[in-house]
Amino acid sequence: MQSLNEWPTYAQRNGDVPNALILGNGGASKAIRYALEQLQIPAVQFARRPSPGEKLFESFGEYLVDGSLIINCTPLGTYPNVSDAPPIHYELLNSSHLLFDLVYNPEKTEFLVRGLQRGAEGINGLQMLQYQADKSWEIWNSSSN
Repeated sequence: MQSLNEWPTYAQRNGDVPNALILGNGGASKAIRYALEQLQIPAVQFARRPSPGEKLFESFGEYLVDGSLIINCTPLGTYPNVSDAPPIHYELLNSSHLLFDLVYNPEKTEFLVRGLQRGAEGINGLQMLQYQADKSWEIWNSSSN
């Protein structure tokens, strides 16, 4: 979640911790959930086929509040299906919402485009990928190996 810490608007929220809505329940969502727990950011997870403790995408609107951080951990919107997006209530989004898409190609997924059209702020996962690469390089090239 280092990418999120460097996102100026998020960092300038004066310690106001939003709730997080995690879209998807694959491996990436588990890593995101763990990182959010470490940052003490409460989260609700949504999926097409939810596991125990997760919610259906259709119930997204019930959990959305101003200031929500919405993290797309699904592959929806990646090539070749770039017009796909998670099935959430985009009409409920506004300028108080922060969208973080783990997808980085295309640069602006349909998820981000729909949110930005409603006034939300958003970033893609490119910076997160760069941090992962840096950490991998550090691990593989440390003198303790």
